Amino acid sequence: MVDLPRHVRGRPNPSGRMYFSFEKGRGTPTAWPPVPLPFDPQGDEFWRRCQQCQALHAERDGEDWAWFWLGQGERRHLLPQPRGEGGPQAFWSAVDQAEKSDRTADGKARRTFGALIDLYTAHPAYSNLADLTKRDYDRHLRAIRQDWADRPVAEFTAVDAQEAIDARSGTPAVARYFRSVLSKLLAFGVPRGFCATNVVRTTEKVEHEVEPHVPWTDWAFEAFFEHARPGLHLPVYSALYTGQRSVDVIPMARPAKGANAVELVARKTGAAVYVPIHSEYREILERTHIDHAALHLREDGEPWTLAAYRTAWQRDLTSVNAKGQPTSASPAKKAAMARLREGGFVFHGLRKNAVNMLLEAGNTEAEVSAIVEMSEQMVRHYSRDVNKRRLAVNGMKKLEEAWAQTRANLFGPGSARH
Repeated sequence: MVDLPRHVRGRPNPSGRMYFSFEKGRGTPTAWPPVPLPFDPQGDEFWRRCQQCQALHAERDGEDWAWFWLGQGERRHLLPQPRGEGGPQAFWSAVDQAEKSDRTADGKARRTFGALIDLYTAHPAYSNLADLTKRDYDRHLRAIRQDWADRPVAEFTAVDAQEAIDARSGTPAVARYFRSVLSKLLAFGVPRGFCATNVVRTTEKVEHEVEPHVPWTDWAFEAFFEHARPGLHLPVYSALYTGQRSVDVIPMARPAKGANAVELVARKTGAAVYVPIHSEYREILERTHIDHAALHLREDGEPWTLAAYRTAWQRDLTSVNAKGQPTSASPAKKAAMARLREGGFVFHGLRKNAVNMLLEAGNTEAEVSAIVEMSEQMVRHYSRDVNKRRLAVNGMKKLEEAWAQTRANLFGPGSARH
């Protein structure tokens, strides 16, 4: 049997099962009442509880005992009786809460990263973020807490921040997002006394240009609708005619008959989106109408989940089943799907199709932004190719209109046309 920590004693019952307890001062006039340790010594919790026992404190109060957990700076946290109401489980739950409260109080006193994260995540600056944004923030906030939870924010330097950013430079997108979250956290901490300045602002920006996904071509649509499984089709039409992200497209509710628009709340931004229904999209909805609250259904009539749709998409386009083995897809389908993959055609590219169509129809960036729920800056980023084509067409049109004078200036007034 392994050696037990100081003051921890084990004894068997008549059946041979071992019971453990913390018995400080056992056999002396100042002995404490035993504290049950109903945990398996083969598990981590037993040893964590033994460690917590070292911070316990008991005082005789007449015929009774008062129990405390001692935190930083000898802060005393009152505990229930170890064998009182709720039994040992209630006692150890109170110890955990005391430890957490003390850590929070200590973090607040020392203005640590852990305390700053707790304050930030309880503030509207965080709670008002969209759920998807919170999910991304949480990933980086967990990393920050793991690395620096007990570190005072005021001691954090630009060098520390740069080292953390550089450690993620192998994945520029991750490094850029980490830098952004860390900067927002410190900016939140400045006016709340955690630090004097936001040192992240002096670190190097991560060079990472996000290229928009390629819009689908006519042959890409033709190949997809000819070879992809039928259950994947309608969401593609919905993405094309609404310009929404897959996370919003797949769970769309079926518009009521006669509805003039698709209405939803964008999961990324939390904004209400109103997309008027295009006449051709309306025809598609009518042809594929099924009495079901969900719009996008599998072949068996059950609604798609986002995860299931993405999995089905991946398997169909790669012709690989759940076990990673090749499917029995026809050579024509495999060739078509391979061509789609090689061309870089993905579901999100349909969003660029929608942006391009709206711009080519003469919509302003603000109008496009309202329909597809995208910032005007990102609309401009998506529309670079459209703007080039538009400028080229306008330029040639102006040349045609001024050609008579331009030709005379170039070739002379009496030159013959070729």
